[in-house]
Amino acid sequence: MNWLTTVSPILIPIVALLIPIVGIIAGAVLKIQKLQLLHETIRVLSANGQQIPQELLDKILEKK
Repeated sequence: MNWLTTVSPILIPIVALLIPIVGIIAGAVLKIQKLQLLHETIRVLSANGQQIPQELLDKILEKK
């Protein structure tokens, strides 16, 4: 129990700072995955010779 009382004043601020950092990283990863899926969809449509809807192109252009 003595170890926990010694470490907790240091550990609590570190964990409190890591929570928003993890949130920001998770948001960035989700955004990248979404753009990759959108890019893959456009690539498949193009490879099949289908017309690419303007909405998909607009999403790609506004994300950058």
